Amino acid sequence: MKKYINVLCVLILSLTFGDLILDFFFTTGKTVDHIDFDTLSLGSLLALLILMLVILGMAFMTLVYFIKFILNVNRNEVFCMKNVNLLRKYGTCAILIGVGLIILTLAIITESSFADALSDGIGALSEGFFALLMGKVFKIGLNLQEGKNVTA
Repeated sequence: MKKYINVLCVLILSLTFGDLILDFFFTTGKTVDHIDFDTLSLGSLLALLILMLVILGMAFMTLVYFIKFILNVNRNEVFCMKNVNLLRKYGTCAILIGVGLIILTLAIITESSFADALSDGIGALSEGFFALLMGKVFKIGLNLQEGKNVTA
């Protein structure tokens, strides 16, 4: 069972890195009008820089939380409060990445509709909400396990 979980986790990580590589290096042939950064004030440029740094920091933290979660599962610590907290942190960071990408798309790309911006961050948003759901399921499993131990 552990081997199957590890294979799935490696597949998830490789798909995540593949998605990042495709997003950064292989773009569509569609031309997009970007905002001219020379026209922005220093405050706007600093806000965009901070937003990008927050997105990168959250991306790094999601990777750390995911690896910690997998290591706990490999140690047979599945339904524990540590995993519930890791899933919650992972989900929160993924949601913040999605919201940050939507804001960044709306701020940088001119003539961009909200639907276009939402399509950029929908993957991260859905991943974050799914992780929060899994955290809640793990919490319920933990409560059931504790209830079983109390009655036994």
